[in-house]
Amino acid sequence: MTLRFDLGPFEELYIGKCVIKNSHERSLFAVEGEMPILRGKDVLLEASLCDGMDRLYYCVQRMYLEEAYSKYQGSYLQLVAQSMSENPMLHSEIQAADQLIQTGDFYKALRGLKKLVRREAFVVDRPPGNYRERVSGWKKAHS
Repeated sequence: MTLRFDLGPFEELYIGKCVIKNSHERSLFAVEGEMPILRGKDVLLEASLCDGMDRLYYCVQRMYLEEAYSKYQGSYLQLVAQSMSENPMLHSEIQAADQLIQTGDFYKALRGLKKLVRREAFVVDRPPGNYRERVSGWKKAHS
């Protein structure tokens, strides 16, 4: 199966344990094969984790990208319990994500969990300055 990605300037694409970082121009990528893939805007960085839901999403993200369910299973179960105790109203959403994880559909589980995580946790760091400054700086560094 081929997936096509149109990455804007400085966007990232996570493929398994690797990251493709785009340059200053829009690029089109075609990825063939079966690999876990997440856009940079859907990736939580460890430094941005603040609460149980953040940590739960991050744990599932690592399970997915590293294809390592058993490695993170213990942490995952602890984080599920912690997240449900912090906010019992999210029980049904967390349970739905858990059912997807149990069937191996980590990507769909992440999509569901993302709705429960603080929006600002997903803010993607951009290089400093405005777009024109970034482009001219990139061009100077790579010419």
